[in-house]
Amino acid sequence: CRVVEASTLQQERLQAIAEKRKRQTEIENKRRQLEDDRRQLQHLKSKALRERWLLEGAPAAASEEEEAMKKQMQEDEVKTKELEETIQRLEKELETLENSSSAASTKENLAEAAAPAKEEKAEAVPNTQKVGTGLLQGEGERGAGAAVTRAVLSVPAMYSVEITVEKDRVTGETKVLSSTTLLPQNHCLQGVKVYEDELK
Repeated sequence: CRVVEASTLQQERLQAIAEKRKRQTEIENKRRQLEDDRRQLQHLKSKALRERWLLEGAPAAASEEEEAMKKQMQEDEVKTKELEETIQRLEKELETLENSSSAASTKENLAEAAAPAKEEKAEAVPNTQKVGTGLLQGEGERGAGAAVTRAVLSVPAMYSVEITVEKDRVTGETKVLSSTTLLPQNHCLQGVKVYEDELK
């Protein structure tokens, strides 16, 4: 049963990695296309500005040449508008891809957390601090800040992290012993802090 679960988890993890790479490639391609379109737009704008300047400063030229230049300027304006719309669309697509990419990396982290791993317990090490994912409680919450804090805290967690740290009594330096990503179903809502006198 464990072998099947492990292979399933491994397959899910590999699939998440493949999807992440695919999204990253897609994001890079969109960025390149966006930069190319921006360069082309800048070129068209400078070309239109130059043509306007030439048209205004030129002596009365033949009407055929003037008409051809005006027609070219109108075509350039249409291309400019199309490029601006394309750039806006690409920026939105890029933002969507980046957001979905961050969601995919969260899924990958959850898949890694579900894999069996060695866990170090804070109770085995004296003089440590174990900080769970409990609610952050500010002592000085007042007014609008308190409402914002409560609103942020009411959002369900996608994953939680258990961090085990140890403080060196001689140097006063704090050292992270382990950090474990946990699924939201497995986390406890309290943190345990062990003080220097080894009392909880």
